[in-house]
Amino acid sequence: MGDDSVKKNKFYPLGGTTVFLVDQWAKHYVEKNLKMGEKRKLTEKLELRRIHNPGICLGVFANNPKKVKKLTEVGTGIVTVIQMLTLLGNSNILRKTGITLAAAGAWSNLTDRYQKEKVVDYIGVKTGKEKLDQVTYNLGDFAIGAGGVLWVLGSVFKKGKEL
Repeated sequence: MGDDSVKKNKFYPLGGTTVFLVDQWAKHYVEKNLKMGEKRKLTEKLELRRIHNPGICLGVFANNPKKVKKLTEVGTGIVTVIQMLTLLGNSNILRKTGITLAAAGAWSNLTDRYQKEKVVDYIGVKTGKEKLDQVTYNLGDFAIGAGGVLWVLGSVFKKGKEL
């Protein structure tokens, strides 16, 4: 890997770190300023909430914190290795951006698991569908989801092809 490759890829760790830090800051803000279960309207479609999720996505395995922590560790480890290989390789911008976002979100949620044994969620989206309206997310969750979509889209393009 030459100096040019390092220069081209230096944005990704900086961007991932920024996503991680903003999510951690938002979680801290919510923990300090909202009571558990409290909701504050941000816009017609968005609410700030304070929810703790002891499980993985949608509370799965909430009654087994050791399993949740192990699954989070393994998932974060896999995503991090893929990120390193992707950034060292000749992948396109969508794959690099996608895996960087996914890794940042995974690390933020893993940090919560180590600090609190649960993940702090704080973003509610009003969709008009009762079940979906009850789901609460954090920036890390959105980064993981968006990162996955970008990774898949990037996989459609020929390896090494820049957009």
